[in-house]
Amino acid sequence: MKNLKKLNRKELEKVNGAAGPTRCAGCPRGTFGDGPGYQYSCAAYNGLPDNCKMCVLVSIECVE
Repeated sequence: MKNLKKLNRKELEKVNGAAGPTRCAGCPRGTFGDGPGYQYSCAAYNGLPDNCKMCVLVSIECVE
């Protein structure tokens, strides 16, 4: 059986393509959802580019 090396968090982020600060540059900060507790609507979330969608907090109701 092949020995597998344990990866630390930084190495794992490189493999998985984590949403780090450089990937989130230019993306809005805030929460997305329908209701008074959110800064932006679900329609605004659905209009975001894919790379920004993994950088924001979103309500489950907005995910299609």
